[in-house]
Amino acid sequence: MESPGPSRRALFRGQFLTKPVALIGDGCLAEAGIFCRSCGDACPTSAIRFLPRIGLPPQAVVNEAACTHCGQCVGACPSEAITLGAARHGGAS
Repeated sequence: MESPGPSRRALFRGQFLTKPVALIGDGCLAEAGIFCRSCGDACPTSAIRFLPRIGLPPQAVVNEAACTHCGQCVGACPSEAITLGAARHGGAS
């Protein structure tokens, strides 16, 4: 279950929690050699980019700074490989 957010006390102390971002797991169809861009097409902020790879479909990568945690990509993923979770790098990937 997702956290309701930081408490008022944490906000006053400057202890902000990081917002969740899209995380692409190993179940991504591109990792199985299948061309898919469903998540990128569904993302309203274009936070998901596709890196070209030789001999394989492009790899989906999330720009964590641009991700608004709307969840559109989660519902669009046919392999259910995308979840919302804590940022890995705190910035663009």
